[in-house]
Parts: sequence; C-alpha cells; structure tokens
Amino acid sequence: MKIRRFTDKGHEKWKSFYSDVFLNIKEKSKGKIPSPENIKDGYNNELKKRYQLILETQKEISEELDKSKDYKIKNYDNSYQLAESILFSLSEYDFLDIDDEKIWDWLALINFEKIFIPGKIRGCAIYRYCVEMDDFFSSFRHLVRGPCWAVNRYNTNARIFTCTKPYEQNDWLEQYIKISFMREMKVMSEVCMRLYYDYSLEESIPGTSKGNKPGIFPRLRDKMSQYSKVKFLWEMNADEIIKILPKEFNKYRENPTYKNDK
Repeated sequence: MKIRRFTDKGHEKWKSFYSDVFLNIKEKSKGKIPSPENIKDGYNNELKKRYQLILETQKEISEELDKSKDYKIKNYDNSYQLAESILFSLSEYDFLDIDDEKIWDWLALINFEKIFIPGKIRGCAIYRYCVEMDDFFSSFRHLVRGPCWAVNRYNTNARIFTCTKPYEQNDWLEQYIKISFMREMKVMSEVCMRLYYDYSLEESIPGTSKGNKPGIFPRLRDKMSQYSKVKFLWEMNADEIIKILPKEFNKYRENPTYKNDK
C-alpha cells in the first residue's frame, strides 16, 4: 500500500479515538501513573472494536500520497527499522513536505499494533500517538515522527536515538533534542554514537543519557557548551571533538565495540 494522509474528518476521528483510550486508561489508574495492568484494562474490547473499524475504513478518511512508494508493515526490532521503512517509502519527498501531523498520525494508526502494546508499554500519553506539531518538544515524542525525524537528520548515527522498541520512548532522543546547538550540529550525533553506543548489542550504553557520572552525556553537553566559547566547533569533525575531551571521557572514548561505518 501507499502511505496516506488523513483528511480533516479522519484526523479528528483518530484523535477522538485515542483521547478516549487515554481517558479510559487514566480512569483505571485513578490519578496515578498508569501501570501495564491499567493499560491492559483500559484498552477494553469496545475500544479495540473502534480501532478495527477505523483501520478497516481508513481509506474513506484519508488520501493517498501520489509519490509514495509501496509501504509494508513489518515486525520491526526497533524504531530505527520503523523509520527506515517509512522514509524509504517517502524518499521521493523532501522531509519538510511530509512533516505533517495528518501523515504521522495516519502512520500511527497503521502501525498502532506495533507501537501500542498493552502489557509492554509503560506510557500512554496522547502525544505518543497524536502528534502535537505546535509543541516543539512534544512533537519528537510521537512514536512515528520522532524516529523518522532523527533518521532523516542523522542517518545511521540516529541509531542511538532509535535503538529502543517501536513502542518505547527513547530517553537519548528526549535528552538530546533539548540542547539546541547539539541538535543542529550533525557531527555531535556521530560523537554520541562513538562514545555511548554499544555496536555489538546495537543499543545505547546504559546510564549514559542522563545523570552526573563522569564522562556521560550531560558532561559532554557541558563541555561542548564551554568549548563553544573558545573554539569554532562547527568546523570540527568527530575525531577532533573526541580528541579534545578531558580524561573523564577515556572510558567512553576507548569504546571497544566502535565500528567505523564510513
């Protein structure tokens, strides 16, 4: 099938459906953070039937993207694979032309059973499934748009931001996009991959995205902010940046799993 865009009516129908899912789960959790059991109980048979009806009739409330290539839903191991598959199907478009909430949310509908799995997911916030384009940071938390944005911008270096399961929020992406100068410097995604990505396990090294341990990402953020006042980082490559880091980064600088993909 080709990728599609919700009509206004279809988009409202999707948002109304997921809002009801969220409210029903919230009711089951009685004001607390929803547990996996709350999510399973809240996503009841009536809501499951509503989802199936929207899925079966989605062509009536969406429009085909003319230049879309064939898109096939697969069993994705992680969000990187999900994003790769989607971006390949949309490769005839510039990203800005398809950065549209009605496309992302249609993709959330089509992939809902891959990104909303009761019993496994530990969050069910509306922004995960209904993108909020007017809220800059929330828009990256959408489980389809976030990975697609990262892979489009950083290519294979986006793996550190998308190595989690398609139904999981990636904390690395969450922390990284908050730092505007690092977000805009594509080379920093390569630096993070080389320091904090386990190439053998294909996942980020645990405990490196936040905290106060020596050499982890918050320390890198602080050092880059400091260096930016005395060095022109924008013209430096990953080797040059890693080389100037102080000794506290040695543990990660000497990443034994690093593989040069170039």
